[in-house]
Amino acid sequence: MSSKIKCIFTDVDGTLANNYNKLSIRNENALLAAKKAGIIIVPATGRSNIGFLKLLSKNIREIAKYEGFPGIYFNGTVLIGPKGPYDILKLWTIPDECMCDLCDFLDSIKEEWHQDDEGYEEAMSRGEINRGIAYSVYLSNDFVHKIRGSCLRAVEGLSHEFSRKVDSVIEIIRNNPNTSLKFVIGESRVTMQKLKDLLEKFLENKPARVLFSHPDILEILPEGSSKGTAAKYLLNVLKIDPSECMAIGDAENDVEILTYVGTSIAVSNACSEVKSVAKHIVASNNDDGFAEAVEKFCNLTI
Repeated sequence: MSSKIKCIFTDVDGTLANNYNKLSIRNENALLAAKKAGIIIVPATGRSNIGFLKLLSKNIREIAKYEGFPGIYFNGTVLIGPKGPYDILKLWTIPDECMCDLCDFLDSIKEEWHQDDEGYEEAMSRGEINRGIAYSVYLSNDFVHKIRGSCLRAVEGLSHEFSRKVDSVIEIIRNNPNTSLKFVIGESRVTMQKLKDLLEKFLENKPARVLFSHPDILEILPEGSSKGTAAKYLLNVLKIDPSECMAIGDAENDVEILTYVGTSIAVSNACSEVKSVAKHIVASNNDDGFAEAVEKFCNLTI
């Protein structure tokens, strides 16, 4: 039976990439086979376009460069079209006033300095015991932080994209109006779960929302933005029906896109919420679940 799948949406960290932040040979071959079959591959990821391309081999990067590679980046706040990395179809941003309020709120919450935090020794020399929450802010043209704790550094290391230190994140936001895409927060899981509850209350009636995009990553995104919203926008441009699409993921931020497409798949390491909405479950991200899905549902030999 010939494949009816015209488009594949794939999450990256925890799905396409293994736990070592690598793309396996089998998953790479699955990408190439799908591309050769004329299927449109759409990464739907919390990473930037550059962060995603760093995962790929030189061979696939060249294909993306010369043939185009549509993508949903920063967890649905940046949508790139099929004509290449500069084909930006739409941006979703958090209003500057809300961004500044969030910075003040996160800075006001006290977390104890940890020995592995950047700036720990300087803080101790000043007699500081506590610091604000460690977070970084993605803007469309910058990536910044004021405090980078050890957990935030580890989170940024997943995509090999590291924010630059600034004295005032708020100043950067005000000097670059209407370009703020999202917050990335990196603390212990216990701290972040408590923080999520606080942020949900703080964000009531504000144009932003908070979610876990990964067990170790808490993000604040523009209200109305999501992988699912961006997918709907892209399919309208491409004139492809969602019933002709496959999506595969592992985390809370993949749920909307999985419920939107015709063929929804969870890798076996996915959270329970993803498994509950997915129609199919394949092997884990460490066992080439993406390749299994392409073989099984796109009728391709890898």
